[in-house]
Amino acid sequence: MQTSLIAGTLFQSTHLALSIWFFAIYLISQAKTGLSALDLKRQLGVSYPTTWLIQTMFERDAKYTLCGNVQADDAYLGGELAGGKAGRGSENKVPFVAAISLSAEGRPLYIKMAPVPGFTRKAVFDWATADLAPGCIVTSDGLGCFAGVTDAGCASVRRCSHYRASPGTLAPAS
Repeated sequence: MQTSLIAGTLFQSTHLALSIWFFAIYLISQAKTGLSALDLKRQLGVSYPTTWLIQTMFERDAKYTLCGNVQADDAYLGGELAGGKAGRGSENKVPFVAAISLSAEGRPLYIKMAPVPGFTRKAVFDWATADLAPGCIVTSDGLGCFAGVTDAGCASVRRCSHYRASPGTLAPAS
């Protein structure tokens, strides 16, 4: 049996180098007003149909919502600026929510990561409305802002207050 690191991902069955995919992800994520397939073609040096396919796959992925058992957590991306404030108050850190849907056996199915303006109930409500299917069961660490998940129509929010995982395992869904 053969397996691949890209099996089951959006990169599966592609003949495009991963470096081009990652550069495309970077360009699309950094474009504040969107990026046309023609602009992407010019910057990547690939054909128009290839850039159209890349954008179509990202749009399809953006429309997908997580359902069933979902684990969610808050995180920050970025680091301390020289002479700046460390920790949660750093101006250089971007808050985001990371969530993963799990199969009935507890195996990961899909993941979504999305920046949020801050960890407030409203910000998490807006994120949940966009990225979670109504009625899903969300497990979080109990941060107060995750009450916004129930406001978005999820069945319940179960909290993991502490968990020590073995390497390669996920927190339990119950």
